[in-house]
Amino acid sequence: MGQSKKNIKELIEELEDWDVATREEAAKTLGDTGEEKAIDALLKALLKDQSEDVRAASARSLGKFYENKKIAKELGVLFEEEISPIVRIAIAYSIGNLENISAAKLMIPILEREESIWVREAIIEAFGKMKSKEFTQYILKHLKEDPSQEVRVQAATSLLTNTDPTILNNLLLIFQSETSDEVKSRITEVISTIPDLKSVEILTAALEDDEFKLTRATASEALFRIAKKLGFKDENDMIDST
Repeated sequence: MGQSKKNIKELIEELEDWDVATREEAAKTLGDTGEEKAIDALLKALLKDQSEDVRAASARSLGKFYENKKIAKELGVLFEEEISPIVRIAIAYSIGNLENISAAKLMIPILEREESIWVREAIIEAFGKMKSKEFTQYILKHLKEDPSQEVRVQAATSLLTNTDPTILNNLLLIFQSETSDEVKSRITEVISTIPDLKSVEILTAALEDDEFKLTRATASEALFRIAKKLGFKDENDMIDST
């Protein structure tokens, strides 16, 4: 698995070193070993280490042990107890990597009351990695209502990973009310993955909106993709038919 038994032992010992940098580097390296023996040491560090950098490194490393089915549950429980935004972000990242729906569900209550933009963003990113419709309602809610542009961008990005055709009407409504060019543009990308003529009029109107230059470019690309998916020669042919 890349490291000998001796090296694993040394790394675990370094994870208890007095120096924070040494412990953090050991936590990062243990995640790359693939050795089951590293898991208990990383969980201990995540739970007890005084340094949030070490705990965050331990959390990210635990997200690399894809074969161990118990880790995600442990991470979900620790996420509820953790108060450091940096560590919460790392835990959410690993839960997303492990694609564990049960663990991801434990983050839902936190998402609804979380004040940190970056933690909300990390949770939404993890929800997108689940590739499950169970999380779509939460992603859509934050796409529509979250005060942070960064979170809304991530929400749209997360919808790209598992597009559900039934959300198109909601997407179009959100698209029309969105005030950020970056978010609006990313929503356009999601719309382009759902070939439906009901999007044509709204996207065509976006081509004429000088306020949203980035969206104008993505709307043009989206119309072309939709036209091809629906069997039209090009976007002009599709627009003329509607």
